[in-house]
This record gives sequence, structure tokens and C-alpha cells, in this order.
Amino acid sequence: MAKLCQINRVKDSFDRDSLRLIINALVMSKLYYCSTVWSNTSATNIKKLRAVQNFACRILTNTGRYDHVTPSLRAIRWLPVEEHLKFRETLITHKCMKGLAPPYLSKLFIKRIEIHDLNTRNNKALHIPQHKTVSGQRTFYYRAVKFWNDLDEDLKKLPWKSFETELKKMLNNN
Repeated sequence: MAKLCQINRVKDSFDRDSLRLIINALVMSKLYYCSTVWSNTSATNIKKLRAVQNFACRILTNTGRYDHVTPSLRAIRWLPVEEHLKFRETLITHKCMKGLAPPYLSKLFIKRIEIHDLNTRNNKALHIPQHKTVSGQRTFYYRAVKFWNDLDEDLKKLPWKSFETELKKMLNNN
């Protein structure tokens, strides 16, 4: 947050492209670097991440403090923090399902049809593990399976680059 305050003081010295480059290099890169680790944190910590992202967006778009930030995020094509975390985890899940991820990750995802032979409408979906605690439901595996099962079947079949583009469009429209 301190870097953002410093950038905010000198933002008039830069054009928009340079300002975006500075914010991406110094602030957003740290936010996105450990997004998979951040995604299983509490709602309070995600709220802090959202505040950092919103402040960076306000600096970049010259939005007022009390103006709604969502249109500005869409204008600069940034996903909100929660959606970005879903985006990253769904991309990792897609890699695992297509065999592009390391085997230790790919082995985690089991289809329901591999568990039992019943012919149900959800037999192609991934098996969701049973977790009674909130911390268990915040694990990468649980969240990734839940996001994956909620996706449209046509989207799941797309190749890597098309999947990434369409997923980002879908999450940006929410």
C-alpha cells in the first residue's frame, strides 16, 4: 500500500501507459504472483487485497474515492480479486484435466464415473471431496473442483488459449 501511495503522489508526472506499467510491475505483480496461495485465505484478507487492487485502479483511471470502482476495473480489463482467484485456479484445473500439469496435481482430480459405474447425468463431473469444516472447503482441490463442475461443458472442451480467453470474458461479465 505504501508503494501505491508514493505512485499516487507522482501520478501526474506519467502518461497512462507508463503509470499502468509501473503499477503492474510494483504492485499487481505481487498480488498475482501468489494468487493460488492467497485464494485459500480468509474473507478478511481477500478484502485487504481487494482494497489494494481498487486503490491501484483508482490511481490508474483517476477515479474518485467514493465512485464505484467496478466499471473502472472493466475499463482497464482487470478482474476483481475474487474473480481473478477463480480464474487462476480454473486455469490450473484445465491444465490438469488436459494433462498439461505435473502428474502429482493431475492425479488429484477424479471423475465421478471412475468412482462408481452408475450412469447419472453428472458422471462426467469431478468428484467433490467431503469437507465439514470451512478450512477444508477453502483448500485448492475443493474450490477447483467446485469451479470446474460449475463451468459450461462447451467451455471445458476448448483448447488452452481459447479456454483462457473465454473464461476471462465469462468472469468479467459477472
